[in-house]
Amino acid sequence: MGDVTVPRNATVKLAKVDGQLHLLDRARVQSEGESPIEVSGEVICEGDAEFEGSLNCSRLNIEHGRVEISGDLETSGDIEVERGELRVHGSLEAGSVEVDSRLSVGKSATAHDFEVGGTLDIGGSINATKVDVGGSFKVEGDANVEDIDVGGRIQVNGKIQCERLDAGGSAEVGGGEISRIIDVGGSFRSYKPLKFDKIDVGGTAALDQGGEGRTIDVGGRFESKGDLTFESIDVGGMVDIAGNGEGEEVDIGGMLQVSGNLHLKRDLELGGTARIGGSLRLASLEVGGMIEADLIIAEDEVKIGGRLRTTRGTKAKTIQLGQRSEVLGVLVGEHVKIGDNARVEDVYADTLDMGEKVRARNVYAKDARFESRCRISGEVKYIDRIESEPDVEFAKPPLKTSDLPKPPL
Repeated sequence: MGDVTVPRNATVKLAKVDGQLHLLDRARVQSEGESPIEVSGEVICEGDAEFEGSLNCSRLNIEHGRVEISGDLETSGDIEVERGELRVHGSLEAGSVEVDSRLSVGKSATAHDFEVGGTLDIGGSINATKVDVGGSFKVEGDANVEDIDVGGRIQVNGKIQCERLDAGGSAEVGGGEISRIIDVGGSFRSYKPLKFDKIDVGGTAALDQGGEGRTIDVGGRFESKGDLTFESIDVGGMVDIAGNGEGEEVDIGGMLQVSGNLHLKRDLELGGTARIGGSLRLASLEVGGMIEADLIIAEDEVKIGGRLRTTRGTKAKTIQLGQRSEVLGVLVGEHVKIGDNARVEDVYADTLDMGEKVRARNVYAKDARFESRCRISGEVKYIDRIESEPDVEFAKPPLKTSDLPKPPL
């Protein structure tokens, strides 16, 4: 059978067409058996059309209509839908797909690239090199796509495997790996563990079962409900890790919460407050507001502008406390400098410089200097030298010794 034209509003049964199949508005084609309708050439639909069964062709072109295929669609060439939509109840396989309005596939879809102006819905899994959607993109199964670019919302309920994910609105995935960048204007969420290179989100980002990646840059809030491995975190608002965190460095404008341990190879800079349920180990720490932890160990420096509270204490090469700062927990350092009007408990230091009106409990240092009106409620033991203003109050006279008590850290 050569070229076939199905008239408007007509219904025909076909098994095979050796040529082109042309359907006019509201035409219907039924399969003669259970096998797909085989068309060696191009299928052209002008207006609405319906295929009862599966369709195999070299190319599909739809103009100004809605086309529905009750079975599978397989084409060795391209699918082009101009000012219309395509619905395939089964699976779809093509070279490339371009749809102005809406594409819906009931099962899995495979093509080199998908370009959809409005909505792309996949009931199974999708395999492609590129997906470009103007509105929303939803996949019930897995998504294996190198490049995803969506103007609105992305939802992948299965695992995702891609290099780049870009969404103007929001994106939700079921775990997997995004090897280059996640760039989302609004919110991003992964329901299962995610491997990533970079997360760049304007609003909020959440990893419901933790993840492993390189850089995290979030304008608002970042949350990981599970252990997190990273290189750097830069968040304007809040970071909440329900588990352990391990990485290079963290810079947060607002608040940091970690229920477990946080271990950093480099620095933590925090403008607001931090609560660490376990230990904090890092190179250096700078907190403008308040920090709480079970234990803090810094290789280099700890700088606190407000409050420091630990259960087992803080140890660093250098510890610097700002004016009116408050410390609960032991301080152990080679060099400890305490600002005016600060409140501390026990201090172990090689050299100690205590500002005016500081209140402390016990002091153990090789060399110590106390400015005016300091008050020490416990004991002071030193090895080499002590300097103090006349109005410093010692509950006990300072005691020079050759051996200081061993620090608890």
